[in-house]
Amino acid sequence: MMRGIWSLLLLLLALSCGSSTNEVPRGERYLYITDLPGQGPLRHADVLERRGDKVAIRSLLGSRDTTISLTPGSTLSTLATAGELIALREVASPLDTSFLTSHPFTYRYLGEAYWASFEPTFTGFPEYARAGSRDFVNHLMDWQGTGPGLQYSEYTLPLTEPQPVLVLSERRRSEYLDNALVLVDSVGTEAFSGRLIEGAEVHPVTFERVAAPPLDYTAAAFVDEVNAGYSRSFLLVPEQRNQEAASTVDAKRLPRRSLIDPGDLGNISASFLDDGTVMFLSNDHIVLQGSYVLDLDKGLLTVADDTDAAYRIFVHNRESITFTLPVSVVQLDGNRLLGTDNYLRIEVAP
Repeated sequence: MMRGIWSLLLLLLALSCGSSTNEVPRGERYLYITDLPGQGPLRHADVLERRGDKVAIRSLLGSRDTTISLTPGSTLSTLATAGELIALREVASPLDTSFLTSHPFTYRYLGEAYWASFEPTFTGFPEYARAGSRDFVNHLMDWQGTGPGLQYSEYTLPLTEPQPVLVLSERRRSEYLDNALVLVDSVGTEAFSGRLIEGAEVHPVTFERVAAPPLDYTAAAFVDEVNAGYSRSFLLVPEQRNQEAASTVDAKRLPRRSLIDPGDLGNISASFLDDGTVMFLSNDHIVLQGSYVLDLDKGLLTVADDTDAAYRIFVHNRESITFTLPVSVVQLDGNRLLGTDNYLRIEVAP
């Protein structure tokens, strides 16, 4: 009888200690976000873990890892007065790179629908790139604008446990200009969901996998069809809307793109050459030429020019073959070269 009473008391004690949702177990990790520059010991995208009277800090944006001591009576909230702490919770299914890279995704951001691919390779300039950087390729589904969000061209997965965090980045040579964090709350077989964080702004986001379409061509047949056809080209983004975006002080521009002038429009063709290169040619000059990798499953053509700069070109080959090339339409204004970002659509007609 006494043994049963003691067992019941121990069970009630265990339940009372473990069921409170207000208690924060020691060692739990938090993500710190802020839209302010350095305030105190914390920076945006720091992950904090309390270990007794010390706090381990790991930066998701760099190598600024450190440990600091808490003063008597202070807490993690005391450190985070200039921002917000988000408790990191365990996600049932892992988010790994094989899931990310096997298919493209669609997602919605600020009311617009996007297509995106997390690539297994990195084609950016390697100098000063973050460890594990790979290409993030995306575009608006309707091709009717060049931002926001399209400036992001790299991704890393610096945190996988207990809760994955993806980092999307914009970089100009050695300088990272912008970063967005995707705090992943759930991972399924066909999608993952979470919160997209830019500074202190938080937006819900869901990335849904796009099933691989049946291929109408082998790679060799695709090349033969392009070379046997006639190409015609035109811009996709309406000029008025594009000018409005370009006039914004902090307009978000496309990542690496080709340069064309207004006289090139309508006269650009695509050809695959016997030397293993692909060429996009106007009437009087080469717009882009280089070695290439053709991924018909995802609809991507990656072209590397003679400087090793890589360009991502979107390929469609359902009813007909089209290439969509990110471009900047440039012209001289006095002694200045002005450019407006756009997408060049090249259609291959029989």
